[in-house]
Amino acid sequence: MEKILENIWGIFVGLGWWMLNRMTTKIDGLEKDKADASAVGRNSSLIHETDRRIDEIQHTTVPRQEYKTDIASLHIRINELEKSKEDKVQDIRLVDNGKKKGK
Repeated sequence: MEKILENIWGIFVGLGWWMLNRMTTKIDGLEKDKADASAVGRNSSLIHETDRRIDEIQHTTVPRQEYKTDIASLHIRINELEKSKEDKVQDIRLVDNGKKKGK
């Protein structure tokens, strides 16, 4: 019986070691391919520049001002719905059926 437990223990340790090595290799690969802060900053400025140019030429299917207006009107409508639903619930009653909870 002890010999079987020793063999099983060895298998579990071996599998655990193998999984740890694979995870370490994958994490190292992710760290190696990760962009540095200067590249992220450079791309961020390029994205803002592209966004500014799109605003200038209005080259979208829906003009951005119209889109922004639609989103703003949706927010206003949602707030109105929230207030109207809130006014309808005026009374909340808790009913006890006489049953005792617990032991």
